Amino acid sequence: MQTGNDSGQIQVQQVFTQIKRCVSEGKFVEAEALRRELMDLDTMALKEIIASAEIIEAARSEALDKDHLALWKALYETLSSEEANCFYYALQEKLLPAGTLLMRQGKLNDRLLFVEQGKLAAVFRKGGENHLVLQVGKGGFAGEETFFGMSVCTSSVVAQSEVRVKYLERSSLPDIAEQCPGLYEKLQAFCRNFGQYEAAFERKRQEKSRFERLPAHGRVNANLLTAAMKQTGKRFNADIGDISRGGTCFFIKASKKEAARQLLSRPLQMVFALQGKDEQPVEFVAMGRVVKVKFQLETDYSVHVQFAKPLDEEKLETLQKTNA
Repeated sequence: MQTGNDSGQIQVQQVFTQIKRCVSEGKFVEAEALRRELMDLDTMALKEIIASAEIIEAARSEALDKDHLALWKALYETLSSEEANCFYYALQEKLLPAGTLLMRQGKLNDRLLFVEQGKLAAVFRKGGENHLVLQVGKGGFAGEETFFGMSVCTSSVVAQSEVRVKYLERSSLPDIAEQCPGLYEKLQAFCRNFGQYEAAFERKRQEKSRFERLPAHGRVNANLLTAAMKQTGKRFNADIGDISRGGTCFFIKASKKEAARQLLSRPLQMVFALQGKDEQPVEFVAMGRVVKVKFQLETDYSVHVQFAKPLDEEKLETLQKTNA
């Protein structure tokens, strides 16, 4: 006569056998699902639960593309076996023809690109002309400044040849954080240590800069607008950091990073009140769009805005007198 315990143990063994079969066939998603089923079936089946996790992890490691591992050796050397598997299986892959636009200047980007084959070019457009910022070939990456930071794309990224890229989607980050809490920070550190774009872009921006940035003292009252440039009724005040004919920077407080990120690419109507030499405020209105939000300290963020059109010469003279 078969007891309830015997029946439960038979079920555990059946599921455990299914897990091993899925692993042998490379069906890791199905194997993980069966392992969760195993834990729901009998939380005390510790031997099978632990063994199934080890079997799945070992098989996932063995199945990693060796050429990919060699190409990104510097990255994978910083990761544990579990983190390496988590990262590798979160990646997606695309083969793209020459001329494909992967990122557009001024738009949002939610992908971190790893070039496995071919060449990408980052191109900065200003004054009606395109300026090459950087070329990225096999073993290079792109999109780190927008993936890890809070900024719209400062350049467009285009395929100069047929390219094969692996990429990480921002939407995968919650799962990554749950599985491997420190992985995001390790990826960020790798891109910071080996990334070339930020320095290259800053050099190019300074070469092509049309407007002098002036330190400014005063306040701005900003009204958030919809994409159709309609009033939303949502306003906030901020201290101004600097200003030029082309844009401004001011400072806000936000308790959560995602709340600050919500400002990215948003159009604003701004009323400026700059402190003048005679203590009388210099006031004017300008329209603009948030192109970058940068963490400063604790709950402090700087918000960088590009004006919809440059301030006129009269405004520039006023700004210069204010800072004289």
